[in-house]
Amino acid sequence: MMTLLLSIFCTLSMMAQEASPTESPRRDEAVGTFTRSVAIGPGAVSQSVALGDLDGDGDLDAFVANQYGSKAGCSIWINDGRAEFTRHTGLVSTPDCSAVTLGDLDGDGDLDAWISNRVSMAPDTVWFNDGNGGFTDSGQRLGQSVSMNTALADIDGDGDLDAFVANSDWSPSGPNIVWLNDGNGRFTFSGQRLGTGNSFDVAMGDIDGDGDLDAWIANLGGPNTIWLNDGNGIFTDSGQALGNAKSKSVALGDLDGDGDLDAWVANSSFGENPSHVWLNDGAGVFTDSGQALGPEALSRTVVLGDLDQDGDLDAFVACMGTKPNMVWLNDGAAVFTDSGQTIGESNTYGAALGDLNGDGRLDAWAANCSLPDQDQPNRIWFNGPADDTAKSSAETVPTSRRFSRTGTLLPDDRV
Repeated sequence: MMTLLLSIFCTLSMMAQEASPTESPRRDEAVGTFTRSVAIGPGAVSQSVALGDLDGDGDLDAFVANQYGSKAGCSIWINDGRAEFTRHTGLVSTPDCSAVTLGDLDGDGDLDAWISNRVSMAPDTVWFNDGNGGFTDSGQRLGQSVSMNTALADIDGDGDLDAFVANSDWSPSGPNIVWLNDGNGRFTFSGQRLGTGNSFDVAMGDIDGDGDLDAWIANLGGPNTIWLNDGNGIFTDSGQALGNAKSKSVALGDLDGDGDLDAWVANSSFGENPSHVWLNDGAGVFTDSGQALGPEALSRTVVLGDLDQDGDLDAFVACMGTKPNMVWLNDGAAVFTDSGQTIGESNTYGAALGDLNGDGRLDAWAANCSLPDQDQPNRIWFNGPADDTAKSSAETVPTSRRFSRTGTLLPDDRV
């Protein structure tokens, strides 16, 4: 009997030594950290980036809005599925662009582009995708304002994507504009001119829980405002004046897990008015969470996503000047903690999140705005530990390149 017990004890001891450790592997521990990056193309005055499946092959490509100088206009970068990007030779010539938003505007199943233009009050433009990542100007010239950003959404409930344009008051036609889509990508002015603030960004979602899409406007140097939709695309000011800072970006998402949309507002005011989180009561009435996020950051753009894969929404914040981009981690109750990461030191104006290398984690594309004395290319920051899935990006891809139209079209993260 003693021999049998000793044999069993030795067998169990050997099994314990051979068993896998219970703690998470190192690869998982690194999720939510951005330490490895690759440069994309030459430096330009990049203002914005939108990610989406532009060529129908099932991975995320990039549409970058560049402004000013010899490199002005938009650039399209095609992904091979492993984050090796090549620039499409198709031209999207619009030198005044401040932002790009992607969505299926003409109902043909691919992602088209709305270009917001801000220099010299140039009109906004719509570009149709041929399904393979080549874009053609629709010929429409929409408005004549200093347009800073645009949200695409079904505003009037007819099943197609309309446009809510955030305009700066630097132009005589400063109020924000709503454009209605006929279903074929042709837009008509709704007649609405909303607000008088210096608007820099707009985010849309069902803020008051009535089933339609409302608008949060981020204003520079004045309170943020909320415009409530009646379901038919007619907006009314909610009367809320939220904060009084240099707000440049807003992202909506359920930050505290209670089922409604809260707001993460990126403020660009060095040491004076940090970014804020606003909590929704479910009926569209917001309360400041009391958090002062990034008092030393010149925040320009915020995008939300589950960066550390714990089931809640975290925040990636693009910062201007030489201030590093930041990651704020959510505890699930909308309490955010600085991850302590210093992500680059470029002059980053725009950012977008998406799984660019197919490893199941959200990576970040930083649209960097080159300074007169410093070339700063766009840069991809990979989420998690180093791996060999990404390579340096080439400059061009022939327009004859074609892909099978398989997989599900992926929506733009800013819509």
